[in-house]
This record gives sequence, C-alpha cells and structure tokens, in this order.
Amino acid sequence: MQILPNMNGKQPFSTFNSFAVRYGTAVLLVLGALLLTWSIWGLVKPLSSPLFLVAIIITAWRSGLGPGVLATLLSGITIDFFFIAPEFQWFGTDIVETQRLVIFAIEGFVLCGLAASRTKAVREIQNSRQQLLALSLHQQTLREEERKQIALEIHDELGQLLTGLKMELHLLSRHIKDGGQVKSDSADEKIKDLLQLTDKTIQTVRRIATELRPAVLDDLGLVAAIEWQVKEFERRTGIPCKFSSNTENIEIDGQFSISVFRILQESLTNIMRHSGANSVAVELKKTDRELVLRVEDNGKGIELETVSSGSSLGIFGMRERARLIGGKLRIFKGTETGTTVLLTVSLP
Repeated sequence: MQILPNMNGKQPFSTFNSFAVRYGTAVLLVLGALLLTWSIWGLVKPLSSPLFLVAIIITAWRSGLGPGVLATLLSGITIDFFFIAPEFQWFGTDIVETQRLVIFAIEGFVLCGLAASRTKAVREIQNSRQQLLALSLHQQTLREEERKQIALEIHDELGQLLTGLKMELHLLSRHIKDGGQVKSDSADEKIKDLLQLTDKTIQTVRRIATELRPAVLDDLGLVAAIEWQVKEFERRTGIPCKFSSNTENIEIDGQFSISVFRILQESLTNIMRHSGANSVAVELKKTDRELVLRVEDNGKGIELETVSSGSSLGIFGMRERARLIGGKLRIFKGTETGTTVLLTVSLP
C-alpha cells in the first residue's frame, strides 16, 4: 500500500518518524543520565545535575529547541524525585534544594537555547555553502554554455560571411586583368556584394560584442543601458515594456552599474520564460542616498516557496549580486497577479 505525500511533498509517516526520533532522543538521554547518576551517586553526591546538563546540551544540539526544552523539564522532575530529600517524593520542603533545582532549570533552558542556536547557525552555514557551491557550478555551466554559443556564432555566422567574402574576392579577381583594368561590367556588382557582406560581418561582430558586454553601459551610463535593454526586450519578445526614470545619469563605478544591469537582465529573462505576462514596467529611481530599481509584470505571479526555498539559482544569483554591492533584493507576488522585483541600493 502506497503512502500518499502531503501538501509539502513529505510523507506523513516519515514526518511522524522524525518527530518521534527527536523527542524520543530527549527521553532516552535523560534516562541514561538518570542511570549513570544513580550508579555513581555515592561519588558525586550531592552534585546530581552535571550528567543531566550534558543530556540537555546533546539533545538540543542534535534534535533542536523543542526536544531540548523537554529534556530540561524531564531532568528537573527526575532530579527532584530521585535526588532531592526526601527522595521519591515530589517537591520537597528544603528551600536550599528547591533553589538549586530552580537554578538548574534556568541553566538548562539557557544551555538548551545556546545549543539550539548553534545548531541552527551551523545548518544555515551548511545550507549557504551548498547554495554557493550550486551557484558556482551553475555559473561555470553558464559560462561554458556562453562560450559554446559564442564559438558557434563565430564559426557559423562569421565563418560563413568571411567565406563568402573570400569567394567573392576570387570571382572579382577573374574579372580584373593583370594591369588592373576591369574585364567585365559584372565586377561592379561583385564589389557591391562584397560591401554588403562586409556590412553584415560588421553587424554580426557588433551584436556578439553587445551581448557579451553592452557598450552603451560603458559609454552612456546605467540609465541609457537600462533603457536600451528594455527596448531590446520589447523588440525580441513583443511584450510591451515601459521604462521610467527620475534621473538621466548616475555617476557610479563600473562594478556597481554592471550588477544593477545584470539583475535587470535576469528579471526580464525570468519574465520572458516563466511569467506569461503581456505588460512589463521598469522604474529606476534615484534619491539622495539610494538607488531603487523596480521591475513589475502582470503575469501569473511567482510562488512564495520559489522565493524562500533558494532553489532557483537565477534568483540566488540576483541576491548575491545585490549583496556584493550592499543592496537589498525583494521579490514578491502582487495582490492578485504579477511579480515585483525590488532592488534597493545605497549609493556609494
């Protein structure tokens, strides 16, 4: 009989099993601390708490805050029942022992919180490392794909154009005598064909260079580059894309500009691939201290899980670019439809 997955894609039995293991670990460790303390009670009397504190720390470190709190409560109850006079009774009348028990509980909760926080930090670091590794591999893959694409375009398009130029030159040479006089009127037509092929070659070279690094970004600045990219997006996809800005020029360094520009490119790429939108709005706003880039579409809207899970390498790459320039990137779904990408960066 097959167990159907729940809404989160996890099997109910495996979720229960994990819950039972985590809290069962707390019970077993407290029981082990009880047996060890009881066996050496004659040597450690009246210090009954150290082994229980160890059990609390291990539980919180391995299983999390909830099981750690349970281990703390069980340890307090166990110490009170077995090791505080009168033994085998709840809540003795000795004020000093009661104070010790309260101090033990406080120590247990503090250690539990510290251990759980450390475990959480370690897991977040591990997840971050895995994401960085995935991003690095993804960037390497993209780089190789870009190199392959560039090589194909140079080989196919430029190669064909240059081959055509060579053939036309051979044909033209047959119409010219050794003294340099034209043998046929068709030489003029051949020269025109050569000029056209040369123009196409120049256009191809410019297009490949522009895709690698838009010259407008270096020559005219970020605002002009974004406006050019928006027009190119509209021309390639047919999706109306409106651009607005409250400034005509922004004096910032090259790394800052290219990071903002690449975030815009990735946002438009995601819109083209996933959104199903028929309208896009790009806004660039400059204040005294900040630069704000807003990209909004009216598509189906991004899922919250996609944004928060970190599984999308494109989104993760955008966040890394924003982080490198000290910015903050927010991606959220509209009230009804659409997705908004909001980049806020403090101006250097």
